[in-house]
Amino acid sequence: MSQHPGESGSAAPSRPDDASPRRQVLLVDAPLTRVRRPADLVALVIAVLAIVFVLLLAVYGNATTQGVTEDVQSAVANVLRQVLLLPVTVLEGLVTFFLPIVVLVDRVMRRSWRSALEALATGLVAALLAQGALLVLDTIGPSPLSSGLTITSEGSRVIAMNPYAAGLAGLLTAVGDRSHHRLLRWSWSLLWVVLGLAIVQGDQTLPGALVAVLLGRVAGLAMRYASGVLHERATGLSLVRGLRRAGIDAVTVVRVDHLPGDTAARSWLVTTSSPIGYTEQLRESSHAAAALAEQDEPARAAHHPHPTTPADLLAAVDREGEKGDVLVPDPLTEPDEAIAGARAGLADMPDGEGAHRLYAVWDAAGARRDLTVLDGDRHVVGVLASLWDSARMRGLDRRPATNLREAANRAVLMSLSARSAGVRVPELVGVTESRDSVLIVTEHVDGARRLDQLAPEELDDEMLDQVWAQVRAAHAAGLAHRDLHAAAVLVDPARRVWVRDWENGEIVSSELSRRIDLAQLLALVAVLVGTERSLSSAGRVLSRDQLASIAPLLQPVALPNRTRGAAANLKDLLGDLREELIEVVPTADVAPVQLTRFSARTVITATLLVVALWVLLSTLNFEEVATAIAGASPWLMLAAFAVGLLTYVGSGLTLVAFSPEKVGLWQATLVQVSASVVALVAPAGIGYTALNLRFLTKKKVSTPLAVATVGLTQVTQFVTTIVMLVVLALVTGSAGTLSAPSGAVLGAVAAVVVALGALMLVPRLRTWVWHKLAPTLRQVWPRLVWVASSPRRLLVGVGGSLLLTAGYVAAFGLSLAAFGQSLPLTALAITYLASNSIGSVVPSPGGIGPVEAALTGGLALAGVPAATAASVAVLYRLLTFWGRVPLGWAALHVLQRRDVL
Repeated sequence: MSQHPGESGSAAPSRPDDASPRRQVLLVDAPLTRVRRPADLVALVIAVLAIVFVLLLAVYGNATTQGVTEDVQSAVANVLRQVLLLPVTVLEGLVTFFLPIVVLVDRVMRRSWRSALEALATGLVAALLAQGALLVLDTIGPSPLSSGLTITSEGSRVIAMNPYAAGLAGLLTAVGDRSHHRLLRWSWSLLWVVLGLAIVQGDQTLPGALVAVLLGRVAGLAMRYASGVLHERATGLSLVRGLRRAGIDAVTVVRVDHLPGDTAARSWLVTTSSPIGYTEQLRESSHAAAALAEQDEPARAAHHPHPTTPADLLAAVDREGEKGDVLVPDPLTEPDEAIAGARAGLADMPDGEGAHRLYAVWDAAGARRDLTVLDGDRHVVGVLASLWDSARMRGLDRRPATNLREAANRAVLMSLSARSAGVRVPELVGVTESRDSVLIVTEHVDGARRLDQLAPEELDDEMLDQVWAQVRAAHAAGLAHRDLHAAAVLVDPARRVWVRDWENGEIVSSELSRRIDLAQLLALVAVLVGTERSLSSAGRVLSRDQLASIAPLLQPVALPNRTRGAAANLKDLLGDLREELIEVVPTADVAPVQLTRFSARTVITATLLVVALWVLLSTLNFEEVATAIAGASPWLMLAAFAVGLLTYVGSGLTLVAFSPEKVGLWQATLVQVSASVVALVAPAGIGYTALNLRFLTKKKVSTPLAVATVGLTQVTQFVTTIVMLVVLALVTGSAGTLSAPSGAVLGAVAAVVVALGALMLVPRLRTWVWHKLAPTLRQVWPRLVWVASSPRRLLVGVGGSLLLTAGYVAAFGLSLAAFGQSLPLTALAITYLASNSIGSVVPSPGGIGPVEAALTGGLALAGVPAATAASVAVLYRLLTFWGRVPLGWAALHVLQRRDVL
């Protein structure tokens, strides 16, 4: 005997319609019409970066872009272009004239006056923006950039960037997302077709068309983010209908999280007959369409379009049972009092506006539920956070959910898996989708408190053992939480521990993820009850091997933000935990595991490298360098480079001598080598100073003492340079005998002394000089007294400064000799020291430009031919500045790996 569905011996389950009473629901929520979508801000940044990329492509790939444009044009024969000229012209005219009118009229017919005005204003702004870009490119734009955007029109070269296309793109962007509006999809398609035809006809270049559209996108996205867009969240009637579809016969729904901005809550009464529970019916029936056609015009106008796509079906489900549904304000309910009463039973209030909306829901039986609403316009925040974690962390799989439904599925599945593993998790009551939101209804744990809200006497050993037992139950089933903080652990009035917030967890977890859970929990308990009790509680639940596995992961990057913020001194806390772990498990390896792929220090280093390469490629004239090197002796160049490396040793010796802590000469020398990279992007001398300060502070030298030490090294080098100049001026004769200086030298010295004396007679100038010198002298004087008390240190420090100066002078002399030129030692040293000092006064990165010019001028004054002087200056800088960059990069990488810098 055949049996049809519903004919079994037992009673068939009732249909949703059978148990869907008409209900009046009190709703307390924030009125919401427009929202700022983070996705618009992200798209705005991407559009700006895309403009930069296209412009760079137009400059450096000019031949490629022109070739693509010519290939597209050649693909259409001239005869065919003549045949299509009339229809193409008509299409362009229709699109450019009628398209914005149609879009704006559509907005007006939908009674979206604000959207229409914003779109029109955005289109005008985008057109003006493109016109301004044209003006800038035409007047002050670099010729390589302009040439990549120009076409030949009527015999003259003009920049092809259509402001009208930018305005149209801005208008379409400001109206809304093309995925939700069929008219917008057609409009964008027509715009791209017209631009493509313009490129084929030679009226536009490919980069020019792309930049025009992107400028319009920038204006439109900026308008959308600044003004907000009409939200598509589940609110009001759609929120209550969604709750009923999730199986909740709600009578009261109260918002409990922080309201956005300064929005004040309001109360409404929602009356609805929508079904309770899920329903399935044939909504695409042709008979329904035929019946609708027989109705009068007003009835057909009031009826919603027949669903033809999955999105239409979802909208039809949201409207199910809407006949007679009403939403009216409730003047009798005080919203703030209702919210305060609902928050009284809440375990945790998020700080500020959270990523999700939270509601307290009471059903017809009086049971309270917790409702979490995930909104699609906020989903991009979670995606970016997951991408950042995946890029930054090693060994952790944080693949972002591609859409809101996938994120909800992941969170629900994780919660169900944890509950199935025996972990005490709030029960999932229902889940559903409504508009661009997902509603997740869970059990409310009445009277529960966060773990950090308990009094110290309540956190006894039994309670801590329960916390560890819950996490171990999840780990036994292969689950990992990955976000264990105080708000994720609740304790109810019966002293039972609950673990929630599983949305970031893993079902098929790695060992590293589970070890991170243990490290997070150990640090969390240590923040609450101290390191001793934390390790004691862990020791009662975990084996010695498990305890040992925690030690390498006790580092800030592995802990949640809440735990890091709750610790008074996180660094000391983690250090104490490691030390006590060694006492408990002597074989534990406490060396931290490298969890991060990069840190802030890595980003800064990479930025320095990129800037250094940019400066190198944009400032170094390779043809000039090649010409200079071609006429020089290679052996003398090699000797100049080798002698120049002695300057690193001299600078390292000075730092070692004056450092208050014991510093190795090898490390100090490597620090000077690594400064070659920083010198590319910092004014002369600043890069070395910054790295020396960093090096000393890493050696546990206090910041004031480190500043004084570096200041003393600079003063010593300055004084040594002056003394060397004076000594060289006094030394004459081939045998180096000491004699009275020449009249020219005496005259120069006398002129300098008289000039300085005259300047010091001016009170204001004297005060200004003292104001500049006094701080340095106050810092350096105690260190100078300390160094003077140790003749050995003083001798090493001064010797290092002399070696530094002598190395540069010798490299300069060898660079000059490489071209067959020479100068007396006195003239050579004075020329180098004076010219280098003058060039370093100009605050350019690495002294690039001023130093070369000063060295060239000094050599010319000393009698070296101008052409040779310029070649010597370029060669010297290549050997002692540019050529050292690879060495500096390697040294910086080594020091960072060894945690010296």
